[in-house]
Amino acid sequence: MRAETSPDRAAVVAALGRVVLAGACWALAAVLASYAFGRGVPPVRLAEARVAVALVALAPFLAWRRSELLRPPPGTWPVLAAFGACVAAVNLSYYLAIDHLPVGVAVALQYTGPAMLLAATTLLVRKVSSRPGRLAWTAAGLTLAGAVLVSRALEGRGALELPGLAAGLASAVLFAAYLLAAERAGRRGVEPATTLVWGFGVAVAIWAVAKPWWSWPLHTLADPGVAAAVLGVGLVGTLAPFALAVGAVRVISASTAGIAATSEPVFAAAFAWLLLGQHLTPAQLAGGALVVAGVVLAQLAAARSGAAAARVSPDVGGRRGRGG
Repeated sequence: MRAETSPDRAAVVAALGRVVLAGACWALAAVLASYAFGRGVPPVRLAEARVAVALVALAPFLAWRRSELLRPPPGTWPVLAAFGACVAAVNLSYYLAIDHLPVGVAVALQYTGPAMLLAATTLLVRKVSSRPGRLAWTAAGLTLAGAVLVSRALEGRGALELPGLAAGLASAVLFAAYLLAAERAGRRGVEPATTLVWGFGVAVAIWAVAKPWWSWPLHTLADPGVAAAVLGVGLVGTLAPFALAVGAVRVISASTAGIAATSEPVFAAAFAWLLLGQHLTPAQLAGGALVVAGVVLAQLAAARSGAAAARVSPDVGGRRGRGG
């Protein structure tokens, strides 16, 4: 069983930094996805392709260098299958939301997920010391408000469609669910790479049934730009950020990781400014500041939670750390 020692501040800061970097990767992938959508790749097919590209890149590397990571610990199949199903479903629901709603609204809806996770943790966790405190709630509120401002979600509120709203809310729930599944896998001793390779494998299997691979629009890949965009979404927008996030939730809670991931809209706005020439409004700049403040508060909340846990059971970590 994995030791239950409380991480130090440096480990918490590093984990939050990994999630923020994952948010940057997801934001860049959104720009690449928009390019592919505009050149004939349906959103559902890109959601399918991204996990396949990630799996094809990761599985052979592990088989070559770390073959032991291809074998998950006994009894962990259910949580790995749940993680894979969430990966497939969150990508699909997010792209469907973008297809029916203004992008800003879809992004803002997805990032209600961390607040949902905080609420669920508060209701379900029995130990008061393990529940999110006021600082975590404040961080969630700041990052959500910042995401709404940065994504300009309020400007698209007049163009809402019921299917898009349903897909956006589903993406929020699934976003929280896959973070939670990754956290549970880590607690059961599954290495991050093992979680990823089997999660991607389950997602690919689900897509093979839902949308058979022989019907994928391969002709679109004749355009080198589209081929590069699909590869970029799979590697930069899927493999890299999921590896960062799954590794982070071995150190910080899923709810804290969700708060930090709310940095994605800030990066998306910045990339749109740098790559597409879309200027940032004062409201977007203010929203970016709120997200940064929320991530800082999330770090403080995580550190305070770890310190509180250490005070409650100061000898547990030491005994397990020495005894293995």
